[in-house]
Amino acid sequence: MEIETDSSTEKKHFKVFSELELQEFQDKFVIRSLQFPDRAFSIARSDGTFHGEVVNLEGASKVYTVFGIAGSIRLLAGTYVLVITSRKEVGAYLGYPVFRVMSMKFLSCNEGLKNLTNQQKKDEAYFQTLLRTVEETPGLYYSYETDITLNLQRRYKMADGWMSKPIWKQADPRFVWNRNILEELIENKVDEFIVPLLQGNILLMCLE
Repeated sequence: MEIETDSSTEKKHFKVFSELELQEFQDKFVIRSLQFPDRAFSIARSDGTFHGEVVNLEGASKVYTVFGIAGSIRLLAGTYVLVITSRKEVGAYLGYPVFRVMSMKFLSCNEGLKNLTNQQKKDEAYFQTLLRTVEETPGLYYSYETDITLNLQRRYKMADGWMSKPIWKQADPRFVWNRNILEELIENKVDEFIVPLLQGNILLMCLE
């Protein structure tokens, strides 16, 4: 979690980590902030179990940059974690940059697949086709520094300290496209990695 003081209002606000290093190991995925490398967690590839304590490890088979965690879903064989793999800055809201999701990918933590029955494997394969559809969802927007689901009128009615809360808490759940797949991330208290997404055409304005 990164809390900064807004020099113009002297109020603290929450920021989600904007660039993450994803390391692939044989038994786990490790996700850490590039800006704050000590802020990290791992996910077991066997069953999707989250672990908050991560030491510096060597020998990753792959290392690449992702731009946020958009959710996780548990199916028959294990857990699938949705990460943002590319983005484009498209404007600003109240001075905070707003991005459009350009691509997403599910990380598979499903080694339990080998223990499924033939019918369960068929069901899992069908569910995976649905996950690929989710990966291709168009028109998703987000900000690392502020909620973009509330209009100005509602924002001004919020109590002092509202922007110091995690952005998923700031957001109106009715308009968060990925709200139903954030639960496991929320339970594991990785607030600084969680990116709430808004779907649709939005008017972006630069307001001072």
